[in-house]
Amino acid sequence: MNDAVDPSLPRRRIGEVSYVLFLSAPRVVAEGLKARLEVHQIPVHLETPFSLPEAYMGTYTGDVSLWVPEALYHEATLILERDHQGEAS
Repeated sequence: MNDAVDPSLPRRRIGEVSYVLFLSAPRVVAEGLKARLEVHQIPVHLETPFSLPEAYMGTYTGDVSLWVPEALYHEATLILERDHQGEAS
């Protein structure tokens, strides 16, 4: 199994940790995925387009970016694949 994360995925540092873009999705979908990953101790950073007034008010429902630590990218992928297949984790 190749543990290298796709080099074409966007990356950024948040604090001292290298994060990789996991997906962009409507906020309601991203919030659900965030909750599932955090149950498994995977920290998640959601990024909204803060230039929109709705983002400040918390009512923005458009696409957001979901970032996970690069070191946990494959684990996050496996967790969501298991969830999608209906397996207990």
